[in-house]
Amino acid sequence: MRIFLLECKKVILSPVLIGLFLLFTGFNFLVIFNSSDHRAELKMVNEIIDTYGREITPSSLQQFQDDIQNDLLKLQQLTGKRYDSVNDFLEDLDVEEYERYSKQEQAFLSGLQVKEMYESIASSIDENYEEIDIEKEGEVALEQYQLSGKAAETYLAENEKFTKRFDEMIRNGEHKQWFFAGKAYYMHTLLFKDLFSKMTIEILLLVILSTTFLATYEFEQRTHLVAFATQRGRRLMNNKLVASLVMAFVITGLVLGSTLGVFFLVFDYSHVWETSVSSAFNWEYNFPYVSWWDLSFAQFLLGVIGVLFVSVLLISALTFSISLFIKNSYVSFFVTAASFILLYMLPSFMPHSSNWLFVAGYTVPTLVMAIPGLFMGSSGLIFFRNFEWATICSWTAITMGVLMMTYRRFVKSDIQ
Repeated sequence: MRIFLLECKKVILSPVLIGLFLLFTGFNFLVIFNSSDHRAELKMVNEIIDTYGREITPSSLQQFQDDIQNDLLKLQQLTGKRYDSVNDFLEDLDVEEYERYSKQEQAFLSGLQVKEMYESIASSIDENYEEIDIEKEGEVALEQYQLSGKAAETYLAENEKFTKRFDEMIRNGEHKQWFFAGKAYYMHTLLFKDLFSKMTIEILLLVILSTTFLATYEFEQRTHLVAFATQRGRRLMNNKLVASLVMAFVITGLVLGSTLGVFFLVFDYSHVWETSVSSAFNWEYNFPYVSWWDLSFAQFLLGVIGVLFVSVLLISALTFSISLFIKNSYVSFFVTAASFILLYMLPSFMPHSSNWLFVAGYTVPTLVMAIPGLFMGSSGLIFFRNFEWATICSWTAITMGVLMMTYRRFVKSDIQ
């Protein structure tokens, strides 16, 4: 235990790792605050859920529409003129006239505008989803990704399963729940693409640096001949491996905890934790987000965090194996980074007529870089239902095999 703690202390007291952690978290905070201009508008969703409930039903939607009409009557009292929409009033309003209204009246106008936007989206949900043809989308994807042969057959077979899941989602009404307006605020993209992609790269850099630092420490300090000649000998690497994995877990927790803590303090998600991640309001681009399972936003977030933790531990263990083989932290770092990039690019080298195109995508680099599309049936060539668990299980077995081989080689090799 003492050796394990001393190994962890080396990482904790490393000036380079401390400096990078502070730099990364500061950058993440900057990204969050630079994107916080519309946070006041986002609170409208919490008010809507408080008043009308999370589910969008005909009765709750009608009540919402009636309340908007009442607000339009208040607008008529304020302006002395009848408007069918607050946007009609704002279009004819210049800045000087707008400034004549009090802060309370300006807040009323802004709030009514946001309410009308949400009502418009809610009223058009059925119409928009009726236009979606999953089978047709699958045919378009074949042309987009230029799939043929066995690859096309596999893709269409999985797309058929996704069609059934899409129909199930419609029947369950998972998409009819209030959430932040996707095409207005892009909150899913901000959190899971912009922020999580940055945190993932930051975590990987810190973890790879800390792992190579621990694994090669004795060799670079020229103490390996003494350290491995002691009673504990080369079993010291067992402690180093455990310390590397623990510090990888701690680093991941610190980066995620600090950044997400600030994010959820800035943006109020208090009423949308239980909203389905497949909500129609979470539709940001050409196709809505549709998960393979009925997942709430909180469940999706925890799933993404869990996948990231496991992936980081696997990468740390593989980095340890590479470092044990190379025995130089700088070379090990660049070999690990190059291996990560090559594995991520591997599908691009595969023929688009073979199932190897999909198999090549079942890698840890692809997994951690595809966080916005995890658990989704609308995520390109990795939309397979088994993608997450199959990748984790297969690479856990691969990592354990690589660790055993490199450790046995290290035990038997000349420490010179």
